[in-house]
Amino acid sequence: MEKSTQILLVRHAETTMISEDRIHGHLDAPLSEKGLQDCKKAAEHFRGQSFDALYSSSLGRAMRTAEIIGGAINLTPIPLDAMRERYYGWLEGKKLSKFEPDGSGAWYLRSYVNFALWISGESERHVAQRVVKGIQKIIADHQNQRIILVVHWGVLSILTQFFEGKDVNSWRNVGPWTACGVSEFHSNGKGWRKVRLNDGSYLK
Repeated sequence: MEKSTQILLVRHAETTMISEDRIHGHLDAPLSEKGLQDCKKAAEHFRGQSFDALYSSSLGRAMRTAEIIGGAINLTPIPLDAMRERYYGWLEGKKLSKFEPDGSGAWYLRSYVNFALWISGESERHVAQRVVKGIQKIIADHQNQRIILVVHWGVLSILTQFFEGKDVNSWRNVGPWTACGVSEFHSNGKGWRKVRLNDGSYLK
């Protein structure tokens, strides 16, 4: 059987800020009780499978998710700053329903949201560039190996666009993503084959 590079993407587990409907970005929070339970289910899902490396966003919520999974596959997660969520500047910690960065929140706050992102946050194009640069290095370093990468909603959107050969700068329109859901892509010599996308069936 011909070998291929295999990349498994896992969204980090639910945190207390997610359950409180607050914007994360680089601001961090501990995993919720549900998040911890989902991590244990993820660990059991991967137990007994063979992987060559486990990477994670360097943010605490992703690292904690990766540590629990790593305990089941005997790997220590390697933190990567390149895989951090987008930095939302002044919006971090605010209510998602009111200050949603994509502009779908309260209409009377949209001008502030756009201004806050422009003056204090990370641009959509910049986050896409750093994530793509990060995944290209992982792929180059792990040819014909099987890798797990624990990341965030926005990063997942960028990476799926990358693996499907689509415009990575259109990542804001991609999703939704289940906490602890798994997406898997295998190289096929010409590009990447989607094996599964946002699979959360093992969490039920």
